[in-house]
Amino acid sequence: MKDIFDECQLGDLKLNSRIVRTGTWETETEEGGFLTPAIYDRYEKIASSGTGLIVSEIFALDHKDRFFEYSTNMNYRGFMKDYQMVTDIVHKYNVPILGQLAFFYYDDGDNQKVEANEIQLEGIRKLQAEVVMAAKKFSFAGFDGIQINMGNNFYLARFMNPYFNQRDDKYGGSTENRVRISSEIIKVIKSTMDMHVSCRINPWDVRKGGITADESIAIAKELENAGADSIQLTARTISYLYDGKEKHPFLVYVDDLIDAIDIPVILGGNSRDMKSMNDILNHSEVEFMSMSKPFVAQADFLADWKANGEGVSICQSCNNCYSKKKSTCFKY
Repeated sequence: MKDIFDECQLGDLKLNSRIVRTGTWETETEEGGFLTPAIYDRYEKIASSGTGLIVSEIFALDHKDRFFEYSTNMNYRGFMKDYQMVTDIVHKYNVPILGQLAFFYYDDGDNQKVEANEIQLEGIRKLQAEVVMAAKKFSFAGFDGIQINMGNNFYLARFMNPYFNQRDDKYGGSTENRVRISSEIIKVIKSTMDMHVSCRINPWDVRKGGITADESIAIAKELENAGADSIQLTARTISYLYDGKEKHPFLVYVDDLIDAIDIPVILGGNSRDMKSMNDILNHSEVEFMSMSKPFVAQADFLADWKANGEGVSICQSCNNCYSKKKSTCFKY
């Protein structure tokens, strides 16, 4: 029988449990980007409570990005010192941590919001170099790896989506070509750094001519071939699928993905209670599960779950922390 608190291995990372904490927004920083004591306290509570792996709040590439105001900043003068303290705190509890990189817009130097069909080769190389540089900064700050958000509606998700990408060069057309911009990034990171590379992808979307489940699996295979160490499922909220039988929106897809690739898959979604999570673990091929909003409502709730052998998150799924772009809970 599998249990969420099993010690396990996620690729090259040893985990204290099967639970992955995924961060979203960061709004508690001081002027200039410096971290407040509350942020250090939050990470310590998450790490000490029984979490297996921590994925940081979103880091943005560019101060002009759509979500920069609500994201963490890796370009302020205190970044290295502040986040070395964060990673030291987390590692004190033998918990690995990944820096999460996500960007909605990209500025190629000529266009602040250049899209997949418009960006030239020089812009693609600039983008790739900036992502690789972000990975290097994470490495210097003590992170165990990088998670690149290629899901939701972020830039790389749109680039690999045939709904948005109609390029006629080697970065458009086939699945391999549309994923190439990301595959090349992964290859450089894996060949130059000792970093775990995790990719967040969508299982599908609801756009006509967009990503299907089969296409999503093909994308995951391309990322694996490039050297990705793990895949985490996410989605645009509008794309969540309920088939009337399964309570979890991705269960109609995840086993097919797990069977198709040889790297770990982290199930994202609306996990809220220990019993349901253990049921999923023991009635599917799922080995790892991620949670986000429950950690916003109560950073150390897993300690209670582990002590009691059961538990339900106090998170009410009101979604205010996400929609209002806050790193704190509005109810608790």
